[in-house]
Amino acid sequence: MDPITGFLINLIIGIVLSAASTLLKQAFAPKEQKSTGTRGSAQVGGKVPQYFLVGTVGEPGKFEDGGEWGNDGEVPNAFTTDVHSFGDLPITGLSGLFVNGVKVAIPATGAVDQGYPVADLSGKFWWKFYDGNQTTADAFLVSKFGAKADRPWTSDKIGRGLPYLVTTSLWDETLWTAFPKIMGEFQGIKLYDPRLDTTAGGSGSQRWDNPSTWAFSDNNAVIIYNIERGIYYDGAKVWGGSATEAQLPYDVWAAAMDACDEPVTLEAGGTEKRFRAGRRINLNERPADVIKELLIGANARISHASDGTIYVLVGVPDEPDGAFSDADVLASEPLGSIPFPNLDSIINGATATYREPLQAWEDKETAPYYRSDLETEDDGRRQVEGLDLGTTFSGTQAQRIIKAVVEEGRRFKTHVVALPPEYAQFRPLQVLAWTSERFDYSAKLFLITARTRTPWGQVVFGLQEIDPADHDWTPGTDEQPLSFAPVVTNRPAPQEVSGPSVAPVPGELAYDVFWSAPSVAVDVDFVRISHRVPPETDSQYTVVVPKPDLLTGSARIPVPLSLSGETIEVQIEYIALSGREMVASAWMEVTIGVVGIGPGDLTDEVNNSRAWASRTIEQIMADSDAMLALLGDAMMGNAVDRQTLRTEITARFETTTAAYVLAIEVVATDLGALAQVTETLSAEYQTSKATFEGQITTLSTGQGALVTRTENLEATVNDPTTGVDATAAALSSLSSTVTTQGSAITANAAAVIAVEADVDGRFAGGLFTIEAVSAPGGWDARAALAVRATTGVSFTIAGIYLDAKSDGTSRIVLDADELVTVGKQRSVSGLSFIDWDTGAMRLAG
Repeated sequence: MDPITGFLINLIIGIVLSAASTLLKQAFAPKEQKSTGTRGSAQVGGKVPQYFLVGTVGEPGKFEDGGEWGNDGEVPNAFTTDVHSFGDLPITGLSGLFVNGVKVAIPATGAVDQGYPVADLSGKFWWKFYDGNQTTADAFLVSKFGAKADRPWTSDKIGRGLPYLVTTSLWDETLWTAFPKIMGEFQGIKLYDPRLDTTAGGSGSQRWDNPSTWAFSDNNAVIIYNIERGIYYDGAKVWGGSATEAQLPYDVWAAAMDACDEPVTLEAGGTEKRFRAGRRINLNERPADVIKELLIGANARISHASDGTIYVLVGVPDEPDGAFSDADVLASEPLGSIPFPNLDSIINGATATYREPLQAWEDKETAPYYRSDLETEDDGRRQVEGLDLGTTFSGTQAQRIIKAVVEEGRRFKTHVVALPPEYAQFRPLQVLAWTSERFDYSAKLFLITARTRTPWGQVVFGLQEIDPADHDWTPGTDEQPLSFAPVVTNRPAPQEVSGPSVAPVPGELAYDVFWSAPSVAVDVDFVRISHRVPPETDSQYTVVVPKPDLLTGSARIPVPLSLSGETIEVQIEYIALSGREMVASAWMEVTIGVVGIGPGDLTDEVNNSRAWASRTIEQIMADSDAMLALLGDAMMGNAVDRQTLRTEITARFETTTAAYVLAIEVVATDLGALAQVTETLSAEYQTSKATFEGQITTLSTGQGALVTRTENLEATVNDPTTGVDATAAALSSLSSTVTTQGSAITANAAAVIAVEADVDGRFAGGLFTIEAVSAPGGWDARAALAVRATTGVSFTIAGIYLDAKSDGTSRIVLDADELVTVGKQRSVSGLSFIDWDTGAMRLAG
């Protein structure tokens, strides 16, 4: 053997012994200590290196700014807004969000100024995300923090190239124990995939020189490919290598990418891609170190050839790229001698930590891989190594990785051989099959780990024993269950009403409601009782029973006279000031008994008078609208000239709004004319609102003429704790109408003043109305002054009804439970009395 060849063989032997020729050596090779991967909390200020995100990755980000603002009722600064950034290059998008370690659904609907509400957090948390391609500052941040004395958020705070998340939370002591901590799940920077580029050998519209065509990928080989070629932003390289397309052979790299994308069947059903990755990459890290982690996470190897070509291999091919036998090994050159490793340097099992998305991207340990048969071979010793898979976020993928590492680590046979020049066509990371009588090999597979040539053309290879079976995976036997449960927030189960029931009260306009007294002894502050009259679906009455009354387990609820004999539906619900969720009972039916003389037992005249004087403001307004519609609808669709004038001003501050609207409309058609003025004022603050609505209408058509003037005042307040509504309203309405139908003509004039007050169903109201009607068939004048109020068991009504009819009769009806006249004569001669309680009639004479 000539000295040069001997030197080269010894050189190759040294390379094989020192190089990471197996996955085991690659995985456990010494590496520099560093802080990368996923962090559990956001960084704040200080020396924070620039970084970017690749693949699928969880990241708490860097706190940039924020502050408190706004009131919630009487609580000042109830809202907290935080801004976190996630690297220094634009990324594909936000794919998930964890709040205090729990993943929440983030549908992009129902946006308000501060972002999209999160239903999983009772609508008291909002989010909005910018991927780094934004061109303007966030308007909400500018409006809330643009005037901050310290670091104002001005319109030039755009964050070009900076992905950032804006979160806002409303303080709620039942929801938060501290300010919310967030962890984002992201799809990293967009990457170039040559398989999707028709001009590179693949099929698709991606182009290396046009980053706008690139797309998200968490394929290990795709990420490594982009690192080798360089990471660019806005045309400038910011990190990575400078390899050209020619240095990364398409067939080799496409095969590696396809191997990563290969679907693997899971024991629970479905599939996942064989190898995926994600990572935060600091710009002060060495690309070679990051590539090494990505290779370990894909059972992959890489080789940089002396001519600059870069080869990659994922797993092991099933078929060799070439073959040789002992006859091909140059007899004049000795085989290199590679000793078997010492027992202390081999392993027969492995564990691995990886990033678990279901645990808010914390490090978790997957099921270990043990081989009892290998332990027997190793003198009964269990020799286990731990592997940190910093780019892997699937527990089953981690299991596949460590299985291949352990299995391949048992391939101890390593050789250095010299072959004829024709074997120069083979390169590192290709596989040769060796048939040897000397070593009893029959087409045994060897991976080329090193290669060189002698001055005389001979090729010297470093060979490592491999077996494709080391990378086989059978889910039914190889996959092990993951030993963790998803992180959830355990809140008390919603409390249902215990033992709800309802019963009528004989002889009274009321019903009794029952619930279990022990069930409300702890953390129940009110019992809310509601009823409705089918087919209505909204509650028409609500009463809240406080402590200590609710501890009796029952309540008697009065109803108005109008419900006498009616079947109603009743619902019960507990209320806790702690905010604990409650579940209302089902709607329960109860029939109210008939008490005393009902409206049907009165004479038609008195009954009609009562009904006429018992109209609500809502009914009066509806009657007016109906009359307008009757005369106006026929002409409005034939407008010839229509003019409108509208004045509107609005003032807003947070949840406070004040508004004024004046609308004037005039219409002239071939069928009639209309002139209308509508004026509205409103003031709204939190749960209170005051409104004024005024309208004057003049209408003239072929069917008549109408003039109305209506003013309606209403004030409402809703108690957010109990849900009790309070309303006060006043109405003034004047109308004059003349209508024609054929040869008949009718004139009608009316005036109405009505007031109403209602708190929690306790109603009081009064109405004064006068109406005059004249028509060919008769003429009538009537007036009423009536008041109504809830007495506790029914509505009480007191009224005076006056009628003057065209038949020559007139009547005054005094309607009250008690009638008292006071005067010097004290005479009640000629009056008839109907006793409301007994229905008896008596004459005073």
